[in-house]
Amino acid sequence: MTEDSKDIIEQDLNKAINFLGQNKFLEAESICKEIIKEKDNSDAYHILSSIKLYKQEFNQSIELVNKSIEINGDNPGYYVTLGCAFSASKDYKNSIKAFKTAISLNDRVAQVHFYLGESYRKLKKYNDAIASFYRTIELSSDHVAAHMLLGLVYQEKKQFDLSIQSFKKCIEIMPDYPEAHLNLGLCYLLVGDYENGWREYEWRKKLTKTPHDNLKKEWTGQSLDDKTLLILHEGNENLLHFIRFAKDLHKDNCKIILQCSNEAMKLMANQKWINEVVSEDSIPDHDYHVHIGSLTRVLQCNPNNLSQEFPYLELKNNEVKSSKKDKLNIGVVFETSRDSNAHDDESIDEEIISDIFSDTHNVICLDEKITIKNLPTLYNENFNYTDLYELSEFVSSLDLVITVDHLLAHLAGALNVNTLLMLPCVPNWRWEITHRNTTPWYKSVTIFRQETPGDWKSVINKIKEKIEENNNV
Repeated sequence: MTEDSKDIIEQDLNKAINFLGQNKFLEAESICKEIIKEKDNSDAYHILSSIKLYKQEFNQSIELVNKSIEINGDNPGYYVTLGCAFSASKDYKNSIKAFKTAISLNDRVAQVHFYLGESYRKLKKYNDAIASFYRTIELSSDHVAAHMLLGLVYQEKKQFDLSIQSFKKCIEIMPDYPEAHLNLGLCYLLVGDYENGWREYEWRKKLTKTPHDNLKKEWTGQSLDDKTLLILHEGNENLLHFIRFAKDLHKDNCKIILQCSNEAMKLMANQKWINEVVSEDSIPDHDYHVHIGSLTRVLQCNPNNLSQEFPYLELKNNEVKSSKKDKLNIGVVFETSRDSNAHDDESIDEEIISDIFSDTHNVICLDEKITIKNLPTLYNENFNYTDLYELSEFVSSLDLVITVDHLLAHLAGALNVNTLLMLPCVPNWRWEITHRNTTPWYKSVTIFRQETPGDWKSVINKIKEKIEENNNV
């Protein structure tokens, strides 16, 4: 190949890179394919791989970048792209191999150590992840994401002081970083520091889009006597968890208007102390507004010091709908929301739970994702509901609820139904870690926590013992 030809290829590759940077993928792809027609070129294959990675076509991305590596195995950038493609396809073992190869060729790039640490974190190899994140910080001391993930890893290891320290370092570097403030708040709440926790929890509002045009002044503790308070929706779990705190506000001659989902509309409309229930995007006339998750901050709530009444949700009709009066009726959910980032950690494989029930139990599936057509054999029946009011009526008639961290736990707790809650080693912030088997949020909920990450068997064995106790009552 002549020097002129090399120069032309170099110019074309630069054009392709510029198009790639502008997200003009068709143009970049066209140039690279023309280059490859003449002769295989590692950089052209690499650009094509990057395009496929952006388009989430991971297998094709891996195939193309491997061609780059076949031509030139000494370019660390190719291995970084390979590692990112493996990581994006959740093949973390191979992403680790690729990132380590890139580091063996050049160990001075902070971002590659960060990628390696994240792959280790995904595999729960926390000590290796910590080492990678510290190496990232050694090379780039203000690498905010590395400090952030260090905080999350330390939290998973129950080293909460170090977790808090890492989140604070994020904030020191970037004071207005909402995710760092929120994670710091959630860690504080998990360890029972409610004063600091509620303050930092307010940063969640920076991460959600709330229409502000028609909102009046935010309620921060002003007198509500003869005023109208609009409580803004923040999801059904927050609704069920925090709505109890709005009840006392009604006693101050305050008119309560509540935003909520269609699913919760009937249940909330049945609460006599709520004056009006509106859809989650409706903003009727009001004097003040408050996000439902901010009530605890304004009211300075610490659940450990509160005198609470249960149940705090009312139902018009409390008809028994459980079908087997001669058996212990148990409502069950073993899979948490599939939208949850913690889905895999919080859900339980059905194989582990197959033998905890007996003929004396009527086991009812309350998982909305399961129908009679795909009902596992461990259940006797399922209950499909159209809204939370219908579910509430049914749950209130059960003898026992057994659930993972799911909306059902909050609903059953609010209705004061006997509930066994199964949690991972480090749970969601709502289930304060300083309480072993209880929660200050719901007096009818008994908690069973993993001793070590991923160990559901010991939890299930304790649940089995508890079910037998219920049989004997």
